Amino acid sequence: MKSAGIDDPADVRYVQTKTPLLTLAAINDARSRGQKTVTDDTALSMDISNSTAALGVAVALGEIQMPEAGQIHRDLSLYSSVASCSSGTELDRAQIVVVGNVHGIGGRYRIGHAVMRDALDADGIWAAIRASGLDLPERPYPSDLGDRLVNVFLKCEADPSGRVRGRRTVLLDDSDVHWHRQIKAAVGGVAAALTGDPAIFVSAAATHQGPPNGAPVAAISRLP
Repeated sequence: MKSAGIDDPADVRYVQTKTPLLTLAAINDARSRGQKTVTDDTALSMDISNSTAALGVAVALGEIQMPEAGQIHRDLSLYSSVASCSSGTELDRAQIVVVGNVHGIGGRYRIGHAVMRDALDADGIWAAIRASGLDLPERPYPSDLGDRLVNVFLKCEADPSGRVRGRRTVLLDDSDVHWHRQIKAAVGGVAAALTGDPAIFVSAAATHQGPPNGAPVAAISRLP
């Protein structure tokens, strides 16, 4: 925030993090030093890394109080409305990008954000676009955007209940295709249909990034 010139946490609309996850080499190194890791499952460590980073964002921006270690990846009532967290084996330290609106700096670009309540929440996407400064009709169409929408950034998560709006899904039961792929395709399709543009950013594994069955969405617009 300081680097970006943002003084008020309320002006932060999107925080992208990239954090390490556990590798077999890292797990074995910890064991050789008599230490334990939170999990031996390298894939699960990605979700836990994302969850920890998201709660860190929420604490930094004053959205929640500092959680207990046992709440990480468990207490889904704790979340950030602006965090988009990812992790991978290609780095060994956290990287952070903060995007927000700076008062008095001028320029044509503005970012807004909202929270999708579930994977089909079109209103949540439109709310983020409106929050970026675009004046839209009550029920907009892609043609109402013109060339003013720069991009949309979304997180997504398979609803832990296994249902969306009362309907059963198979995302968490499919043994052939991981739910990360399926939910990104579903939410990406919803956003692309609304905006008329498939060039959007969609990331899965959204625990603590939005409510349990939803996730944050941010939009950048080009104003007159």
